[in-house]
Amino acid sequence: MHSSHRSKPYAKPYAVGAFGLSFALLAFGCSSSTNNPPPASGGSNSGGSNSGGSNSGGSNSGGNPGQGGSSASGGHASSGGSNASGGANSGGSQSGGSNSGGSSSGGSNSGGSSSGGSNSGGSSSGGSNSGGSSSGGSNQGGSSSGGSNSGGSSSGGSNQGGSSSGGSNSGGSSSGGSNSGGSNSGGSNKGGTTGTGGTTGTGGTGTGGCVNTDTGVINEDSSGFVCNNTWGIKGAWYCYSDGSDSTTSCKGSDGKGQGAIPWNTSSSAMCLSGTMGTGTGSYAGIGFKVNSDPPGSTTPFGTWNASNLVGFAVTLVSGASGKGSGGMVLNIEYPTSTDLDSNTKDAPGITVPGVGNTAITYKALFSDSVLANDKLQKHPVDPANLTDVKIAFFPDSISHIYDFCIKSIVPLTTAPSPVVATGAYGPSWNNQLPQAVSGVNGYAVQSAPFPTNGNPMAMQVSATSGGVGFTYTPGGGFQAQNNGPGSFPAIISGWGPGHDGIQFYGPYKGGKQISQLTSVKSNWTYTMGSSGDAVYDVWFSNSSATPPVPGIELMIWIGNKDKNPLGTSRGSSAAIVGSDGVSRIPYDGSPNGTGEQVVSYWVPTGTNGSPVTNFDLLPYFKDAASKGYAGLKTTSYLLGVQTGFEVYNGNWTTTDYNITIQ
Repeated sequence: MHSSHRSKPYAKPYAVGAFGLSFALLAFGCSSSTNNPPPASGGSNSGGSNSGGSNSGGSNSGGNPGQGGSSASGGHASSGGSNASGGANSGGSQSGGSNSGGSSSGGSNSGGSSSGGSNSGGSSSGGSNSGGSSSGGSNQGGSSSGGSNSGGSSSGGSNQGGSSSGGSNSGGSSSGGSNSGGSNSGGSNKGGTTGTGGTTGTGGTGTGGCVNTDTGVINEDSSGFVCNNTWGIKGAWYCYSDGSDSTTSCKGSDGKGQGAIPWNTSSSAMCLSGTMGTGTGSYAGIGFKVNSDPPGSTTPFGTWNASNLVGFAVTLVSGASGKGSGGMVLNIEYPTSTDLDSNTKDAPGITVPGVGNTAITYKALFSDSVLANDKLQKHPVDPANLTDVKIAFFPDSISHIYDFCIKSIVPLTTAPSPVVATGAYGPSWNNQLPQAVSGVNGYAVQSAPFPTNGNPMAMQVSATSGGVGFTYTPGGGFQAQNNGPGSFPAIISGWGPGHDGIQFYGPYKGGKQISQLTSVKSNWTYTMGSSGDAVYDVWFSNSSATPPVPGIELMIWIGNKDKNPLGTSRGSSAAIVGSDGVSRIPYDGSPNGTGEQVVSYWVPTGTNGSPVTNFDLLPYFKDAASKGYAGLKTTSYLLGVQTGFEVYNGNWTTTDYNITIQ
């Protein structure tokens, strides 16, 4: 059978977000239409979408849009007076001892308050008094957060008239000890002078601006300040955009969200609405810092050690309009101080199908979060240096009107099993540019359109008891250009979308040579559309370089409506009978659209093929390696398997799928 060479499918990079985030689509050999001797179905586009590895350019770890103003916890001056940590106020102060009418480390001064402690007349760190207060206490005439007393107290005990280090009195206070008129370590006096040998006490911790009273939640309220929870997370909520969207709910002082708190009173949640544009400079997002002062602070934020967590459960709901995420996917990202892409400031995360009219909770695990946008960089989440939890949006070739809310965020200390419950995984999504939904029980699911401007479609991902599934429905104007498929919707295990092929999904992370593999088996139940084919698309490299770069594509055809492969037939004598009892003829000798050599084990047109049970892929790897098809060797490295459909027309469904690579 003669086959024609399909013209080169597009491999043009496209940019995402303000930072010009690029993802190159690896084109591959694909089948042609039946009107001509069809070229091969070379497989899927690797690099055609990004899961978790991208954001809408608006994210960074190291400077959140959304905070601006000033106030801090634990030692920032308030109106009416000023102090420093261990510094002075009206009347004078000292750390480790105290005076009458003064304050000490961790507090503030007369007539004013600070986040971290304040007083009227004097304060101490670690205790409080009448006429003065401490960091960790409050009083009349000034305030701090934490608690209060009357008469004077300190950590350790109290007295009247004077105190030693570890006690306090009325009229003044010190960090660790205070007296009326003076203090010393180990003794007290009345109206005396400060003694010698005093020991500095331990200051209280201020929480300035915190209104949360439920320590078991990551609070959402009009203060915009996450605080007072059992995990020790404290930080400002924020939102941001590129500033071009006049309909956005997140304008702030600069039109881009500066200083904005995304609290929505009617929804009692942090919400964001607007229109995601089509330009590469379009972006928007919402999230919170995990170690910062309240909104409005100019104090640099810090990191928080999330090593005791495995991720966060994020519950999304539609806003009042009912639009949800408007059909677009969302990225739940975990910026840290160590894992940002140096060029894009993008952070590891997972890509989820967004939210519709029904609330949905996504369990975004650190272990499923990936970032791979540069061939020299590969970033997992660094939990010990977490700075944010955020949701970022992607631009698309069509606009998306969105209105959704983050209803709750719950830290996860153990991974749920399964991560995604059986049933629909979020709503249907319709991004026309390439995307891949990830974190689905060890798999990602890609849309992988071929035209440079994407393809109209709708995709619904589902979790099954054994693995994962999806439906793919082409929209009006769907294009299958140049005798090639319009898209390759597929399930990814191992290597998949991501610039230069360093992004991996699920338990298989590459690194095994064909000779080292013991089993590659899969179950797959599907329904084909009216034109196209169903294939295992397997990627290899002959290099052990890190990161790996795919160089060889092997396709195992399972179902075939009407297509023929690239390359030249090796003849029926070279056919391999698979574990499903089907004979497949190898074709090779032609590269795919981006230059990788392809070998295809083809089944005749009209073959349904579904279902396959415990189907063994390894004999095809070994056969191709033993004969040198497409340059394969027994020492070639298996990178990953992408299993799906070359879509020319019709609706395509994978009901259930799983694969085990050992």
